[in-house]
Amino acid sequence: MRVYGALMWSLGKIINTPEVVRAYISSFWSYPLLIPDNRKLFEAEEQDLFKDIQSLPRNAALRKLNDLIKQARLAKVHAHIISSLKEMPNVFGKESRKKELVNNLGEIYQKMEREHQISPGDFPSLRKMQKLLQTQDFSKFQALKPKLLDMVDNMLANDIARLMVMVQQEESLMPSQVVKGGAFDGTRNWPFGHGYGEGAGEGIDDVEWMVGKDKPTYDEIFYTLSPVNGKITGANAKKEIVKSKLPNTVLRKILKLADVDRDGLLDDEEFALTNHLIKVKLKGHKLPTDLPLHLVLPSKCRHE
Repeated sequence: MRVYGALMWSLGKIINTPEVVRAYISSFWSYPLLIPDNRKLFEAEEQDLFKDIQSLPRNAALRKLNDLIKQARLAKVHAHIISSLKEMPNVFGKESRKKELVNNLGEIYQKMEREHQISPGDFPSLRKMQKLLQTQDFSKFQALKPKLLDMVDNMLANDIARLMVMVQQEESLMPSQVVKGGAFDGTRNWPFGHGYGEGAGEGIDDVEWMVGKDKPTYDEIFYTLSPVNGKITGANAKKEIVKSKLPNTVLRKILKLADVDRDGLLDDEEFALTNHLIKVKLKGHKLPTDLPLHLVLPSKCRHE
């Protein structure tokens, strides 16, 4: 950790950005881990790093588009500023008039903001601009060219919009590459893919239903909750599952996954699945968005 801290301190001196730099803590060597307890942390960090590397082309395209937009808007503002400063006497009083315009640049900014609906954030730094203008010959400034400004506006309104659509279309292809057969989806490196066989993925290779081994224990609790026609109400289920002390939002998601037939009631299998998912969450694992196939209820499989 001491070496890591020194490295980050050194990087902080050369990375000229206000954002906090993301650091990845993992192990990429081929030797036994010195502290096996860090395995899950290393795997999670490694997965994040790979995903970020995979998204670099898209992020680079977005950065270039954003830079282009920023430069185009800045060029428009500069054109208006130069045009506003082209008010110089032909012979006498040039320096005094120049000094006056530079000192009043802030007021010129405000006037341009009102007349041309320019965002305050698009203006260059006032002090920096005043310093640069002190060495310029205002008489050589060019007049405003409306046609060029129209071209810039058309580019911002139409060309950039089309490019953004293309980037979004390319982005829509990425989930299928990452989730289904992608380089870092956790199946290609079976059985050592990230999270494989853990949490909700535990029992993925078993022939028997993963929840079945603990079902007798869950059944004992189930039959104390006054089932009617083989099912318990959500209110009765709540009395038991709140003992987990998980937040209501998490318990709501668990019940949504476990209530396979969406009738607002739980049979013995759905109740067992509910408790299994609670155990998964209490162990620190993430809940799946959809119920994995290996956790689908045996009765549901039979019906299908």
